[in-house]
Amino acid sequence: MMRAPRRESGVILIALLWILVALSAIAMSFSREGFVEVAAARNARDLSDAYYIARAGISITVYQLLQKRFLPRVQQVDLSGPPDPLDLGRVTGSFGDGTYDVEVQDESGKINLNFVAEDQLRALCEAVGINRRDADIITDSVMDWRDVDNLHRMNGAEDDYYQTLRPPYRAKNGRMDTVEELLLVRGVTPDYYHGHSEKAQDGSVIRRYGLSRYVTVYSISPRINVNYAELPVLLSVPGMPPQAAQAIYERRKVKPFANPAEITQQLPVNLGPTTLPILSTDTTGTFTLTARGQRAGSKVQRVIRTVVTLDPREPVRYKVIYWNENVPNL
Repeated sequence: MMRAPRRESGVILIALLWILVALSAIAMSFSREGFVEVAAARNARDLSDAYYIARAGISITVYQLLQKRFLPRVQQVDLSGPPDPLDLGRVTGSFGDGTYDVEVQDESGKINLNFVAEDQLRALCEAVGINRRDADIITDSVMDWRDVDNLHRMNGAEDDYYQTLRPPYRAKNGRMDTVEELLLVRGVTPDYYHGHSEKAQDGSVIRRYGLSRYVTVYSISPRINVNYAELPVLLSVPGMPPQAAQAIYERRKVKPFANPAEITQQLPVNLGPTTLPILSTDTTGTFTLTARGQRAGSKVQRVIRTVVTLDPREPVRYKVIYWNENVPNL
């Protein structure tokens, strides 16, 4: 019998090796695709669970708000005990195999875009980190957006500016109906509106909130509720010293004020006659709830923001007047 030449044997061996390499690559590709599909399915499941956990947090918080607002005082928790989480602006808990974290903001602790004066809006812009030039543009443009004429201020904008954009649109020249209208106003970028997150030197995440957190269109009074006002809002109050704003903010996070008079009685601050009358502790019955839901063991979060108003005249006693399931997770 004749043997195959060594050269032919070598070619066959090399061909077999290339076939094995190709099969290995195909197997690795299938394995990688399978891993990606499993990870995608897991993330989809976690997102779905986080969504319903966040909704559960909102429902629980609304129920607690109704209890606190409508139950007789004798049936509520003793006021001498620990502060109510609702008063501190945060409700946390667990639902199913996950946890929720709900931020509670009474709209009276925000600045109403339809009432705010130019100086206060400019001060708020600077308090959230917007440079003076852009703060002037935003302030003048907001005033032009809500006034009824077509005459623009020095740094503002009217139809002649908005008609040059793509797509073009016209200035509202009327009352703002939603806070999101700010995104249509000249100078308000998504970053200025939403804010952003950044990492500190120790690796922790710092949230730099934008204007949307501090403004509203739902409050009915120009006064500011000190128990719910964030620090930038307090800093924007006319005549408010920065040290006083910081002291009020730190104190209200621990123990809410019973009335504005307690500010000067219990804190080493001096507020002038133009400042103290703007402050209040009155609630409006309208709340912004920002709920974060997260499944146990997962890094995936879902954020829902809603605005609810409590009304004892309604059969359900509350009404949802705003709902947003596409809130950036800052």
